Amino acid sequence: MWRRLFIVLAAFDLLAVIAGLILWNSLPQSGRSAAPVAPVPANAPTVQVDIGADAINAYLAYAIAHDPEVGRVLETANVQFGDTWVCDFAVKVLDHALPMQFVVTPIVQNGNLLLHVDSAQLSFIPIPRSVVFSVLERASLPNWVQVDGATQNIALNFTERPAKPFAVRVVQYSPTAKKLLLNLAIPPQTLAQNAP
Repeated sequence: MWRRLFIVLAAFDLLAVIAGLILWNSLPQSGRSAAPVAPVPANAPTVQVDIGADAINAYLAYAIAHDPEVGRVLETANVQFGDTWVCDFAVKVLDHALPMQFVVTPIVQNGNLLLHVDSAQLSFIPIPRSVVFSVLERASLPNWVQVDGATQNIALNFTERPAKPFAVRVVQYSPTAKKLLLNLAIPPQTLAQNAP
């Protein structure tokens, strides 16, 4: 008798998982249209900046504390630079913080940054990358962030990012120095608006 009950319960569990996957895949994907990008004038002042993990982490902490969109999703975030980047997040889900970790390989391409997701885990449980990209493809992300589940890449297209208050171009990443080299171009209109 208990064997039949076990088989029936297992069948119900399997049907629930299949129904959940069908429902998840029927949800609309994030449909983003490209925003017009105003080019940065050739005479815009440009500054070259080396950024390490400490600066990225300080920015993330500031964004979590002051940006309602980011603070609604993340409780904490931390990035460690090396040959790969280890990205630790505490994602808010139903008033609880779930620890997530992504290991990504950074690739600089034409002023942009491509992050190839090598692995992902929730707490200490590995998550299939296909599941991660299924979630990311439905997330509300800025137009200049593109998610490609087929190649398992997240593209940070800084060349398509609005140049307000400044334009960002990635020059290179050095795994030995653990520094990301950026060019920041400040449009003259921004300087004029902030002049005393």
